[in-house]
Amino acid sequence: MPELRRTSDMLVHPGIANLDPAQIPAHETPVQMLSIDPGYGGMPSQDLYALLRVVRWLRPQRIFEIGTFQGVTTAQMALNSHAEIFTLDLPRDLATQTNGYSPADLALLQSREEIGKRYREFNGRIHQLYGDSRTFDYTPYQETCDVVLVDACHLFDYVMSDSQNAFKLLREAGAVLWHDFGSSMDVNRACRMLAHEHKIYHLEGTALALHVRGGSLALALQDTASRSSG
Repeated sequence: MPELRRTSDMLVHPGIANLDPAQIPAHETPVQMLSIDPGYGGMPSQDLYALLRVVRWLRPQRIFEIGTFQGVTTAQMALNSHAEIFTLDLPRDLATQTNGYSPADLALLQSREEIGKRYREFNGRIHQLYGDSRTFDYTPYQETCDVVLVDACHLFDYVMSDSQNAFKLLREAGAVLWHDFGSSMDVNRACRMLAHEHKIYHLEGTALALHVRGGSLALALQDTASRSSG
């Protein structure tokens, strides 16, 4: 029964709508993707493509990424935008509170030298931040970001805390995305709870969930989706 419940939780998402990534409004410039193997802990190509469609659509001036790892996703977002990017990760030397971490999450903790090593060529407009995402001071960045990506520790309390901070980081219009939706039970649970107050889509065929803030952006997304289904 536990395995059946796990499978059900991964496939059924009450309160969360489905959205084909092709329904994200297209930009005149197609998505570009660096030929970098994301490796263990990285974002699969179908997820990256959907994320980058959102980035191209919104033309962000500022992106905040919660969870850098080796910086492959960071580099891909830099390639597809002119945005200033702030990316936060917890280095191994600061990881003093790891109770409840899964072996997979523990394996993703890296040294400061390893964090972000794949985005170095874009370093001029990428700012690496270090700290625990639950206790980090986001005050200087609040209400300044157009896109926020939540992709750090997948424990429920972390996902909820990161999500609340993500909403505070957004300008009046923009998007929050969560990675590992559909593959992490805690990410699923957090997104389902957040969906009581925020419209959230699952991007079909990916492990991404999406929330869009701003009336004009939400209407554009709904219009594209309705025309695609009509």
